[in-house]
Amino acid sequence: MGREVADLVESLGCGVWNPFGFVDDDSALFGLDVLGLRVLGGVEWLSGRSVSVAVALGAPTVRRRAWGTLESMGGYAAPPLVHSRAHVGRGCSVGEGSVIAAHAVLTADVIIGRFAIVNVGATVSHNCRLADFATVAPGAHLAGNVHLGEGAEVGIGASIVQGKKVGEWSVVGAGAVVVDDVEANTTVVGCPARVIATRQPGWQK
Repeated sequence: MGREVADLVESLGCGVWNPFGFVDDDSALFGLDVLGLRVLGGVEWLSGRSVSVAVALGAPTVRRRAWGTLESMGGYAAPPLVHSRAHVGRGCSVGEGSVIAAHAVLTADVIIGRFAIVNVGATVSHNCRLADFATVAPGAHLAGNVHLGEGAEVGIGASIVQGKKVGEWSVVGAGAVVVDDVEANTTVVGCPARVIATRQPGWQK
């Protein structure tokens, strides 16, 4: 996901962002060059520095924990990032720290919460609502008035029909077709989507 965001930032051109490098808690990566940007160190590298950050992590649970760590360090600016080749239509809004990747489409009156991801080539139709830390994988499609709860994750190539809700911290598997609401803390797969697993509330913490 870090590579995706680096590409996104480059698409915005000079003068919008001045990318400085990556931070990663895997010490084996320290000092490496990734797409022309150096891995500077772990999250502690940010301490005392006045910088903006992009929380470029794919898994919603990991993304939320990472932002919690940054908040505990005093907080950093995390502007929303929208690729130059994404479409954000009339009445749409994109929250703090969220990422809208290349060729993603938000049609009209779509509200994206904080630290959400709409990945490459995904489509999010009119009146959809994505809560904080929700994730729409590449090539997934949300029809109109679909609501994703906090941390909900829609897998690659999945589809959700109009007006359905996916509860918080639920997972829609790759290629699934959701024709009914999905309860919170549930995993569904298949066409039509069926429940294969449930988790206790709070599991993601």
